[in-house]
Amino acid sequence: MQAGIDQPKALLAQQGEVVALPSAFMGRRNFKEPMSGQGTDTRVRSGKLVGIISHQKPNLFVTEFFPLGREECRFELIPALAKASAQGSAVWAIAGYPLLTGLDHGWREKIMKLYQKIIIFSPSLEKDFIAQSFPNARDRQKYLDFFERHAKKITFAGYLLPQHGVVRDDENNNLPKPKPLKGACRVAVLRGGGAVYPKLIAEAIRASDLLGKEYHLTVVAGPSTTRQEWDFFVTLLDNKKINNVVLHSSVGNYEKLIEDSDLCVAMSGYHTSAMLIKHQKKSIIVPFEGNGILNFHEQSARALLLKNIIGAKILLAQDLSKNNLAEAVKDAAASPKRTSQGKKEWFTGTKVLDQSLIGLFGR
Repeated sequence: MQAGIDQPKALLAQQGEVVALPSAFMGRRNFKEPMSGQGTDTRVRSGKLVGIISHQKPNLFVTEFFPLGREECRFELIPALAKASAQGSAVWAIAGYPLLTGLDHGWREKIMKLYQKIIIFSPSLEKDFIAQSFPNARDRQKYLDFFERHAKKITFAGYLLPQHGVVRDDENNNLPKPKPLKGACRVAVLRGGGAVYPKLIAEAIRASDLLGKEYHLTVVAGPSTTRQEWDFFVTLLDNKKINNVVLHSSVGNYEKLIEDSDLCVAMSGYHTSAMLIKHQKKSIIVPFEGNGILNFHEQSARALLLKNIIGAKILLAQDLSKNNLAEAVKDAAASPKRTSQGKKEWFTGTKVLDQSLIGLFGR
């Protein structure tokens, strides 16, 4: 059951039934209640959820990230959670990282009573780095207190990496595809699936001329890139003086690109960061810190984790320019590779989830 946003690359329907909820209020720029205009009636969405649960009587009902975050979803989810619990369903939450939003809301504590298990697909160390990112000591303590109070329900499973075969890259045959010179430093520039900070892609293309053919860049704009952004990136590519960049909107085997690169320039999104740690890559991290009045702790905290574990260099968004990026790439490429302190239990997400499901269903 998803929020009604089209997911053209998702393969969920191959595993079962996908239901798009009606009257989606979630959008790229607006994810708050109440809204004006079309798609504001959460009663319709809530009723649809409750109807499905009443009919199917699931053994297990799982929410994604909620109740740790996405507090806006409580308007439609609380009736569904209550119904599932009343019918005897196990109620779990699955989250990629231990981020809490809305620390002052008492509703989360009430809802937590309906949950039997929360599986977080990260090592517990991420919690410590997120706690350090709170400038206010009171908020930091409230954050830590939540995990202490609910420790019996919370499992830190380790990172969950995608398991898939090679998929064809999204390629544009009209764009240049230069081969790297022998011995050139192979740089992957990755914006992630959410595709914020288009400046990261633009400045990487601009910086490539300052780096020269001693560096070969594979730039991945991201599957959420808009048509306007893509046209802008292509224009920058057309104006280049040195042919040392391959531009993709997305790549089929994301992990192999990271593994084969000498250096990665990336945001500190979930999968990218986990792969950087797994393959111990030299990295320059530009963490996403939010838009406007919305501030996020997740990527900033994970950037510090990457700095601590693999020696990643952090370049803040306000300092991002072609000159600063080119200098950072040269500096990172020349620096010695740090041996990662990462542990095998940091990548046990699949195993822990499987064991939890076997424990619930007894097979």
